[in-house]
Amino acid sequence: MGYVQAGYSIVLGILFLYGLQLVWRRRRLNRSVARVVASDAAAVGLTVDTAGARHADAPGVGRPSGDR
Repeated sequence: MGYVQAGYSIVLGILFLYGLQLVWRRRRLNRSVARVVASDAAAVGLTVDTAGARHADAPGVGRPSGDR
């Protein structure tokens, strides 16, 4: 009976570590995406708030030239 409990403990431990790895990878991916979005927005003169919405720094920024 001890071997069965040990086997379950090992499997549950491995599943827990796998879940932690998935959470860690998702956080890393989210940070990478946020960096890319921020750098793209900076390249075109926009600012990005924490929710990811883009706001123009100056009037007419980000609009086609015919709409000014």
